[in-house]
This record gives sequence, C-alpha cells and structure tokens, in this order.
Amino acid sequence: MPTLLDHLESQPAPSRNGSPIVTPAERLRTTMAACRVQFTWWGVQRALNAEQKAQAAQAFDAEGEFLSAGKKLLDTKHSAFRAVTAIRTHVNDYWKGITLPFPTPGVRLIKLEEVENCDRQMADFKLELEDAVADLDCPIDELKRAAAVRR
Repeated sequence: MPTLLDHLESQPAPSRNGSPIVTPAERLRTTMAACRVQFTWWGVQRALNAEQKAQAAQAFDAEGEFLSAGKKLLDTKHSAFRAVTAIRTHVNDYWKGITLPFPTPGVRLIKLEEVENCDRQMADFKLELEDAVADLDCPIDELKRAAAVRR
C-alpha cells in the first residue's frame, strides 16, 4: 500500500529564553499525518418504484407518498456476506482506534510513528477481505436468484 507523507519545512519559531516556541499547529504538522480509509461497497437494497409503493401502501391503508419501503437484493444474514462485512467493521474499528478525528469528513490523524504499523495491518486486512470476497463469489449468484424469487 503506498504511503505519502509530506514533511513541511517550517520557519524557525521565535524563541523565548533561548528555547523555540512550538505552536500546537506546528506540533501537529511534525508529529501527525492525515489518513483516510475508503471502501468500494455495493448496495444491498433498492427503493421501490411509485407503483410498488402504492401497492404496498394499500396493504396498510396508507398513502404511497408517506410510505418508506425497500427491497433487499441480497440475504445479508448469509455467513459469507457477514464475513465480508465483519472485516470491514474490523478495519474501521482499528483505524478509529489508532487515529484522532479531524474536521474534514473521512480524514483522521495518525501519529507518524504508527504509519508503518498501520500500513502493515491494512495490508493484512486487505488480504483477509480479498479471501472473504472470493468466498462470497460462489454463493452470490444463489443469493441474487433467491432475492429475485422473493419479488
């Protein structure tokens, strides 16, 4: 996994009694790096069209525009699907456990000395995720067919 760290060369800070004054921003720039974890994920539900909503609303004696309904495209309780989502949860928990929040959505701060360990751990997670997705490839067609039958 490629890692990019920009080391900013800062101007010498003014000094007080011979020791430099380090601002909180300078301390963050020299000890932390910004990082992001992103997944490409598929949707497991789809919204019903207006006709389908109207049909569902009749069963509840409601108006279609006030009904919220969707259709599951996959059985999310299948063990292979749960294995994939469990790894995603572990990745997020690990990432949030070793980083600090940052104002930009999806970005967190990590200590510079933790970057290499994090990179190794993320590579391990990637292998686990690839294996779990490969295990899901076999039953995915079966899960899609089962969802189509439930229409």
